Amino acid sequence: MRFPPIDELLQQGGLNGAIDDLGRNLGALGRQHRREHRKAIACGYYLARMLQAVPDLWRDFCQRLEWNDKPSKPKLEDSARAIEFVFRISCGLDSTVGQKKASKLKFALLDAWEAEVSPVEISDWLKRQGGIEKAYKARRTRLAAAGEKSSIRRNPKPDTMPDDHGVAPPSTFQILASKEHLAAINMIKAPLFTWIYIRRSDEDPSKFEIDHVGKSDTLPWRKP
Repeated sequence: MRFPPIDELLQQGGLNGAIDDLGRNLGALGRQHRREHRKAIACGYYLARMLQAVPDLWRDFCQRLEWNDKPSKPKLEDSARAIEFVFRISCGLDSTVGQKKASKLKFALLDAWEAEVSPVEISDWLKRQGGIEKAYKARRTRLAAAGEKSSIRRNPKPDTMPDDHGVAPPSTFQILASKEHLAAINMIKAPLFTWIYIRRSDEDPSKFEIDHVGKSDTLPWRKP
């Protein structure tokens, strides 16, 4: 796949058309040669960089009809997360399998994204990492280890632990919440039931993040 020039992306529908092409190519190339698949992923990375750099492109992307009624849709202030949203929409917003694939692609590329690796270098960067799967596992393992070390530093030493009187100490974990979710939680009133779906954070597996907040007269159940 080629990297469309900026003037082409700025044309009416240019950027969104390129993302649609990316979605078709990711599905087809995933079953073909790895080198071509890496090029398609690099193109997605490139499109995300263009969205991050050009406010008008990002605004148009946020207004795509596919985002209607979707949880965690992009907002104007979210351009730093463009790589997440590009792969979410190109892998299929209505597909559970597609969203899992998008999450893995984004997470595997975050080291490069944070280091501002050039889009033209992404294909070779992925090859050096051993591919998406190995890049994904390496970052996850590193962050999990860092989270464990942080937890050890926060916990008191065994000889300073108070007597638990035979009761197991409670487990604690950190939950990340967006302003939107916090506002929904603050509006909760009795006697409604309230439920909060949480999932392990992609950016830091030692933490969790709120995925959805809801309320009703009865408690729902969502299969994991």
